[in-house]
Parts: sequence; C-alpha cells; structure tokens
Amino acid sequence: MGFVTNGQNQPRICVLGNSKFTQLIQSLVPEFKGIAQITVIDRVFSDAVRAARELIEREQVDVFVSAGANAFYLKDALSAPVVGLRVSSADLLHAVLTARNISRRILLLTYERQETNLDVLEVFDNIEVLHCTYTTAEEIKEVFHRHRSEGYGVVIGSSYTCDLADQWNMPSVLIYSRNSCRNLLRKAIRRADQHADQRQQYSLLQFALDGNPCPTVFTTQAGAMVAWSRTALAQIPGFGDRHSLDGILDKRLRDASHLDAEQLVLGKCLCTLSKETFDLADGMLAYAYRFHFSQPSESPSDGRRLVFRSRCMADVQELLVVYGATAGVVLLHGETGTGKELAARAIHAASEHASGPFVTVNCSAIPTDLFESELFGYKDGAFTGAKSGGRSGLLEAANGGSFFLDEINSLSLAHQAKLLRVLQEKELMPIGARKAVALDIKFIAACNVDLANETRAGRFREDLYYRVSTFTIRMPPLRERPEDIATLTAYIARRAAEQYSASIDVDALVAGVTPIFRSYHWPGNVRQLENIVERLVVSDRLYHGSKAIVDSLPRLAPEIYADSEDESTAQGRLKTVELEEIIRVLKMFDGNRSRSADYLGISPTTLWRRLKHNRTN
Repeated sequence: MGFVTNGQNQPRICVLGNSKFTQLIQSLVPEFKGIAQITVIDRVFSDAVRAARELIEREQVDVFVSAGANAFYLKDALSAPVVGLRVSSADLLHAVLTARNISRRILLLTYERQETNLDVLEVFDNIEVLHCTYTTAEEIKEVFHRHRSEGYGVVIGSSYTCDLADQWNMPSVLIYSRNSCRNLLRKAIRRADQHADQRQQYSLLQFALDGNPCPTVFTTQAGAMVAWSRTALAQIPGFGDRHSLDGILDKRLRDASHLDAEQLVLGKCLCTLSKETFDLADGMLAYAYRFHFSQPSESPSDGRRLVFRSRCMADVQELLVVYGATAGVVLLHGETGTGKELAARAIHAASEHASGPFVTVNCSAIPTDLFESELFGYKDGAFTGAKSGGRSGLLEAANGGSFFLDEINSLSLAHQAKLLRVLQEKELMPIGARKAVALDIKFIAACNVDLANETRAGRFREDLYYRVSTFTIRMPPLRERPEDIATLTAYIARRAAEQYSASIDVDALVAGVTPIFRSYHWPGNVRQLENIVERLVVSDRLYHGSKAIVDSLPRLAPEIYADSEDESTAQGRLKTVELEEIIRVLKMFDGNRSRSADYLGISPTTLWRRLKHNRTN
C-alpha cells in the first residue's frame, strides 16, 4: 500500500479553462516556479472532463483549477479535488470601472450557481447594469440575442462569455482579475497539501482496516461510503459489487443510530451486527458497522460437549437422547451457564434431523421490530427499505435441521402468537408472500426462568406453554452436582491448555483447586467455572506451576472468596447439598450403603459418619 508523505514532491496543479482565463493563468506560472508544477490545458466542459480523467488515471495531478460554469461542471464530474475561482467584490468593482469607460450600459453575465455580490454596485449612480444568469452555453447565446440590440455597449463575464462577445463584435471585460487568479493558485497549492494529508490519513486508516479480521464499513450519516475493510468486500454478500449497504441491510438497520443485533441473515450466513455513531469531522456524524459472520449449520469448533460423572446429569443425557428422537418440541429449563445450548446440540444429534443445519437464535438479542423479518423472511417490496429480491429467514435456513430458540421467555406476546402458529401449522408465511413455506424442523426451546410462573403471571401465552413443554428437561445447576466439578475442571483445563499452548500440570491443578471449588456455590454454573479455569491456565505463564496458582487463588479468583456471605452460611448450603446427594444415591441403590459409598467414592464408615453428622446438625 502506498503512503503519501508531505514534502517529497511539489503539488501538481492542472488549470482547465479557455482563452483569456488560461492566458492570465499562464502569465502567473513563472511566479510559482519551484513551488508547484502547474499545467494549463485549454479545454472546457466535456472536453475538459475527458482531459482531467486521463490525468487522474495516470495519477499525474493533485488538484484541478478552473473558473465559472466550467469549475462547477468539473466538480460535479470528477472525484479529484477541484478549486473554483470565486468572483470577489473587488473583481466586480474593477470590471465595472473598466467597462464604464466603454459604455454606461453594461450587460453582466454570470453562471447561475456563482455567487455575485451586486450590492457593491450601488456606489455607481451614473451607469445601468443588467445582470443575467445562465446555466448552459446555449443560454448565454440566447441572452446575447435578446439584449445586444437594446443598446448595451459592453459585456462583463467569464472567459467563455468574452469569447462569444468577441464573435459578435461586442466589447467585453473579463470578470476575473490578475490578483484573484494569483490567489486561486495559492489556494490550489494549499488544497493539494491538504489532499496529500487526507490521502495519507486514508492510507493509514485503510491499512488499519485491512489488518482487522472483522468486516467493517464506515458511512456518513446520509449513507455515503467513507471506508471499508478488505474483509467487508470478501464476506458481506453483495457488498463487493455495489460498495453500498443499500439492498444489503434493511432501511430500519441503516436508519438506527446505535445497534447490537444478533442472528441477522445476510445471504446464507448468520450475522451479528454492531453499529456505532461517531464524529467524523467538524460535527459531521458517521456510522461504523461491524459484522461477525457464522454459517447456519456450523457446530462448535472447539469440540465442547457435556461432561459429567453425576447421576443427575446421566439422567439428563438419557432424556436428551430419548426426547431428541421424538418429533415434539423439547424445552430446556435451567439457570444461566448450565449448558443448555450444548444440550440442544445433543438433542439435534439424536434427532432424525441430525444431518441438517443447527440454527440458534437468542430471542432477546433480536430487535423487536426486526423479529418477523429475521425469522420469517420477506418478499421483494414487502415494506419500505426491504432488500431487493427479498430474503429468506432463519426458520427457512433451518429447514431439514433443528431450530434452537434460546431465552424463549423474552418474546413479546405478539411474537409468541406468531411462533405458536408456526409450531402448530409446521409452515411459515414470509412477509409480503402469498404462499406458505412448509417446514420440517426439530424445535428446541430454552429458558432460564420458570415458564409455568411466567404463564400464570400473564407474560407467556398458556397455549404456547403447553405446546413447548411436553418434553421438558431440567438442567441442574452445578451446586447440585459437586461430584462433576473435578471432572469438568480437568476437561476445561486440558482444552484451555491446548488452546493457549500452556504447559501446565493439569492433574496437580485439579487436585489443588477441587476442594475449594466444591465449597463454592457457582451462581454462574459451568460457564463461570470455565471462565475461572481458563484464567488459571493462562496464569501459568506468570506463576510457573500449579502449586503457585493454587496458593494464589484468592488473588486470581477473588469472586470465590468474596461471596462467602459468611462461612457458616456457605458451609450450611454445602451440607444440605451433600445430604441431598447421599439420600438420592441411597434411594438409587435401595439403601445399600456399601454400593452407595462406592458410587460416591467414599468408605461406608465415612458415609455413615456424614449421614449422622448432617442429620444431627
């Protein structure tokens, strides 16, 4: 990538115009020798544009200079900077003073978009000035035909206007002065330096963007493209062809000033989109779009799975297989971090749809006004701002596979009604469509609250509750299965050691932390355990050994110690959980203490002692 460095080369200025204007500029070029490279080309309008584009393609110019209508024409047609000559009050006064020596009746012609301060002419009381504007060369000719026979003796205007006056033998005065043209060239040089700085900043921005693996797009508040990364060109469907987000994102997404949306469908990919507003320059607002893509059918790339040795999780695993083989909806209920998504994937693997895609949608993460379009999709022209050609929804992307609705309790009542119809009819109706799409999907739902209570409170539809709760599986929290902690810790530590290339003694670490971990109540469940274990594994680079890590546990994982309510409360909870587990295992083995003790990994004497101690306390 090329970087522009100020001061390496002289600014390259190209002046485009004709006749009197270019002659005046040419006479000033020697004054700027050694300061700038100035090229003068005698061309106007379409001929000037063609000449300019050739220079741009050959990268032989920094800034263009022109005057009058030609300057505005070039600004509209070129991507490169164009500096136009502004008619100052001093220029106008000087031109009128010169013209009145020729005739007291003056025809003043200026381009319609060119500012002209006529108030300065009030100092003259013995002349008549008729001011006419034009937008095209043909209009200039019409003005001449209309007014030259009315006794006007002189014309003031641009170089092109003066040339036409010369053709009709009418005296003319150029509205531009030598001093204004000199200032114009100085302004162009400053603009060339600014443009070089801007190109350098753009090069730096582009270099930074291209080093970012996250597809990123910057736009103005009006939607005009400012910059984008190479990954945006490669990954955002259709962006490389149009270099615009129109037709890629719904108008509602483009109009939002701030956005954090998950499970958007772009092309055949699932996408998480974040959008932020920032100040581009001088109070001008701009947007930063960041995309994170994943395929609808992707599976966990790190091989994560349910890991356990407890009987309660073995029961869960059996239910996942049995309920997964049914055609009905499976509802997973459990606290945050208990592994509901991994359980959903196990259901998918046990279903007859295992070879199809597994699509996950977090119901709380999709903006309310986008829920229908994201889940059901829409047809071309279904609503204002809809993507041209329409778009398939997440449900259609899951056809032939499984669809996991996480946090289903966060759906609004209106959306619950629409979901109920999908579950009942096994079909969906895209927005704006006349024909329904048949669905063959294994539906899995999850919630971290008691749906029965939500139904009684009127926050969850009763008919939907009975539709999704036929096959319900409770995911037990980690505090109810302390015998899984050592196994989970070992599994997570080995996976983290491989991920972070850590040479840690996993067995020593597990042996050291397990007694401490078992006394903690884990409000964040397995996810919290995973976070802490990964932290400990990475810390081996600082502490160099499992024993040092265990000794430093209060510093590395203070949350385990900060929540000690008081120690007696924590111990009481642990004893309760321990007693419940012992009683459950005794029932499982019909009161046989030897078999129960063997299962729990303790001696029959220890089992008897703990039973006696817990019951007396």
